[in-house]
Amino acid sequence: MKERYDVVVVGAGPAGLLAAKAVAQNGFDVAVIDRKQDLSSVSRTCGQSLLPPNEYFFGDIFHYNEKDKRFCYASTGLSFPYTGAVKNLYTWHMHSPGMNKLQFGSGDENGAPIALSYDKEIMLKCLLEEVRSNHVDIFPETEFTMLQPGPGSVVVVAGDKQFQATSVIAADGANSRVVEALGYNTNRRLIANLYVKSCFIKGFNPPYKNSIITAVTFLHDKPVYIFLLPRPEDDEWNFLILTLEGSVDLEEAYTHITTHPNYADWFKNAENVRDFAAIESILSPIIKPFRNNVLIVGDAGACQELECLGAMLTGWKGGLAIATALKEQQLGIPPRAVDQYSDWWLNTYIKQYDYQDYLSIFGIAYIFSQPEIIDYVFSLLKEPFPPTFNPYTAVGLLGARLQGVMPRIMQERPEMLQQLAGKMMMFPSDVMAETLEDIS
Repeated sequence: MKERYDVVVVGAGPAGLLAAKAVAQNGFDVAVIDRKQDLSSVSRTCGQSLLPPNEYFFGDIFHYNEKDKRFCYASTGLSFPYTGAVKNLYTWHMHSPGMNKLQFGSGDENGAPIALSYDKEIMLKCLLEEVRSNHVDIFPETEFTMLQPGPGSVVVVAGDKQFQATSVIAADGANSRVVEALGYNTNRRLIANLYVKSCFIKGFNPPYKNSIITAVTFLHDKPVYIFLLPRPEDDEWNFLILTLEGSVDLEEAYTHITTHPNYADWFKNAENVRDFAAIESILSPIIKPFRNNVLIVGDAGACQELECLGAMLTGWKGGLAIATALKEQQLGIPPRAVDQYSDWWLNTYIKQYDYQDYLSIFGIAYIFSQPEIIDYVFSLLKEPFPPTFNPYTAVGLLGARLQGVMPRIMQERPEMLQQLAGKMMMFPSDVMAETLEDIS
């Protein structure tokens, strides 16, 4: 362990490792600390899908280079090895409680996929090998405790260790302890908590091939969301159950879903082979991601866990910004790299990818607050949507289509439109927070 590092990265997930890669490749000394013992193991719920490879996302186009076995970002120039399997997913089927369906994509497997299924543990192993080859010092079982900012440096305290650095990159994910230590959360709005149970299952009988399946259902009149995604190898699927309701028993929800007549045939021969879980706070995002020589990347500053591509790109761009800032200091030239990253964060993540749009996916069951209303609305939107699994794009497509059927709703169900009018004019975060507050 060196006496001083140029940069300490807190968090060895995709964002943190790519930030470390960016800084180290520019010749600076980097340490990565993480609380986990096995940095490539995954115990928290993760969708383990990369999206969207069929459109620009965070200003770049992502693809898998099968020939060289690398994940690549065409515009940014970022690439890194991935030696695991990949499965292309082409359609997204979204079901209402009564099994009316919205479909994104036609299922044409000659076109671009809307998502790639991958193995996150293999990806993390590949990233760890990559950063080690760039002489990054990695410290597992080293849990962040506190920061001690000083003039021109920061001391990171982690257990019984202390790391002195010029700059720190906070990449410790949702519910970031670094963000909390910096005092950001006092000005962030707590919208809700997300509770998740998931598992890998075998023997699942999917109704669609190479597709993502989602649904909204209700347990004791409380919304529960279902996500099913094919795993990259064999016949495994990733089965996720999510709710914003802390009183929902997720084990009971699992039994309810797998035995419910709507889904029972899907799960008739399914076997649970591995369990995961997660609880995270959904907070308003951080607007200015730099404070006290600490730069925030990835999920640490996000409203909710970013899609993995977004987390990786913020890590990479944040790492490059810090590397450039260190070079600016060495050369004695006016600083601008961190400001450029902050501008990119503001204009791309905050403005272009508005968290209110993201929350609209979870807000469906709160805006259309009764199963019968969701069923009716879904029944009006039967024509397939363009191919996407990008939540921001999907919300835009849904909004445009809903505007088109408003005259029909007015004619057929004027009482429903009157009931919905108030909520549809509100931000999804306000609807969710208000409803959840009432329930609690």
